[in-house]
Amino acid sequence: MSVRTVSLVLAILIASIGLQAQQDPLIGTWNLNLAKSKYNPGPPPRSRVLKIEPAGSNAFKLTNDAVLADGKKTHVVETFIQDGKDHPLHDNPNADTQVNRQIDMYTTETINKKGGKTVQTLKRVVSKDGKTMTITIKGTTPSGAPLDDVRVFDKQ
Repeated sequence: MSVRTVSLVLAILIASIGLQAQQDPLIGTWNLNLAKSKYNPGPPPRSRVLKIEPAGSNAFKLTNDAVLADGKKTHVVETFIQDGKDHPLHDNPNADTQVNRQIDMYTTETINKKGGKTVQTLKRVVSKDGKTMTITIKGTTPSGAPLDDVRVFDKQ
């Protein structure tokens, strides 16, 4: 294969990966809209920014930066492989494994488990216009209290 052919194939591959990332409505930077969100139990954070990037085939990288209600800053980076299989979780006091799957172009689901038992289910839905993402979280907190959050994010 000539150098020109290899260069052309690589250029097409890179362009298609870039196009796929642009078409995925989940990809981007999202700011928490506190006025539209509901935290039960509370209190909500002062702010939260999610940066979602492609991370290979059928996966995304999520960077979560927040200022909690008490002013403490947090920074967490996770990779979600959307294959419907259990994957180990680190630095999560409530869960030791996680299952991720893409339901459709606008919807993903995450199930957090501890000892094989589901402790939280997260559903992310991006609006058809791509401007709003709603994350519904149901389950329990690390202390065992019921958790029922609706977190609304606006795309930057």
